[in-house]
Order: sequence, then structure tokens, then C-alpha cells
Amino acid sequence: MSELTEIDLAHLRRAIDLAGHANALGDKPFGAVAVTADGTVLTEGVNAVHTTGDVTTHAELVAITLASAAGRAGDLRGGTVYASGEPCPMCAAAMVWAGVGRIVFAAAAAEFGPILPGGPRFALTCAEVVASASVPVEVSGPHLGEEALAVFRAAAQH
Repeated sequence: MSELTEIDLAHLRRAIDLAGHANALGDKPFGAVAVTADGTVLTEGVNAVHTTGDVTTHAELVAITLASAAGRAGDLRGGTVYASGEPCPMCAAAMVWAGVGRIVFAAAAAEFGPILPGGPRFALTCAEVVASASVPVEVSGPHLGEEALAVFRAAAQH
């Protein structure tokens, strides 16, 4: 796991900010920022499962879908997705399929899972899902400790 740069931390903090936005809209607090291999922000996503009724609208998938809809799916190849929370198996697999080279997350599922009510839990971590793929993808996290968990705690108060 490589050391995070100030730019990495800024993108992670943006993902956490987006998670707060999702929470304010009535969705679970997850946000994601997709960045191209050259470091340009490509898209951002927020969890929209409650507001859309679509169980696949997790923040990471929203960011990937927005890139695809804009004709920029190829720009995900070799890029990084920053997520406020550890990506679930569905999102981790989608990022592998999209060609993302690196996944960086703030809060670990084992830490935020007990805070958030409802929903299924998975025993597989993001790193385990990605490691089972035939292509290399770096997974880095958890990062930012209590800062990362604050948005989940705030959501649980509502």
C-alpha cells in the first residue's frame, strides 16, 4: 500500500463531503470521486439508492456510469476511484471491469457497518474481491480514521 499524497487526501475528503450530501438527500452516506490516470477529476458520485429506488446506484457505480454516459469510460482505465467508505463487492468488481488501476477508501466496512442500520453485510473485503481478479488493481485503505467515520455517525443520528 503506497503512502497517500496531499492530492489523494484532498480527493478522499471530497468523497467524504459528497457522502454528507448523499445523507442530506436521504440516502446512505457514501461518495466517490473518479480521477483519470493523469490526475484530472473525471466524475463524482453519491449514493442514490433511496432517492432513485435503484439498488445499484452506489456512489462508485454512479461515478462510473456518469463517465460512461459522457463517453469517457476509457478515461477510467488506469485511474483512481476515491470512496468515502470501503467499496462493496458489487462496486469493487465494477471498478475492476472499468479498468480502474487504484481504489482508495476512507472508512472500512468493518468500522462503518455497525454504525449504519439495515442492509446486507459481506464478509469479503474490497481488497479480497479485487485480489480475485485476473488484473492488478491497487487497494488502499482505510484512511483518515475518525474523520472518515464522522459522516456515518452523523447519518446514524437521523
